[in-house]
Amino acid sequence: MATVQFSSTREGAIVVTWAAMAGTDNGSPFRVPSSADLTFQVAGTFGGATCTLQGSNDGTNWHTLTAKSGTSGMAYTSAAVHSCNETPLFVRPNITGGTGSSITVTLAVFPRYAKTGY
Repeated sequence: MATVQFSSTREGAIVVTWAAMAGTDNGSPFRVPSSADLTFQVAGTFGGATCTLQGSNDGTNWHTLTAKSGTSGMAYTSAAVHSCNETPLFVRPNITGGTGSSITVTLAVFPRYAKTGY
């Protein structure tokens, strides 16, 4: 199992990419910078692998995120694009199973700004 580092850019949103993840890799945690809408895209060669999108508030205990389109967990065996219900402090992809997989996960972070202070 390897931890795949992410790269990030700003293109109107913060775009975070974990590239070429294989069968037992997990992504390095990305700290969500503010209250935000999170949209994940999963693409590539799955080879029987499952890509699970996870969130954590402590960076240690990880839980499967749920898709805004319902209450199903964000675990994919083929290409998909979905937003999640939660906005945890940290997010990451986790790959399990499969052979010959090369999965790229791209996250678009659209910050939401409050008009009043905390």
